[in-house]
Amino acid sequence: MKTTGFFVLLGLSLFFFFSDVASKDGGQFDCKEFMDDGMYCTRESNPHCGTDGMTYGNKCSFCKAVKRSQGSVRLEHLGKC
Repeated sequence: MKTTGFFVLLGLSLFFFFSDVASKDGGQFDCKEFMDDGMYCTRESNPHCGTDGMTYGNKCSFCKAVKRSQGSVRLEHLGKC
């Protein structure tokens, strides 16, 4: 029983560690598909928090903000700020 609990806690801690690392990727977020100036963003809700403290509604609106800021805005984490 103790061994099972240990592995469950180890698995959870690894999951949370790597999910945090994946969201704070140092600005290496792929926005290539949204860099066309004529592209309009949909209204789907998938919040992205930028390093400027703003919550963007989805990946498209976040990427448009990155382009407007000439790369100074980066991804802080997924979800609301």
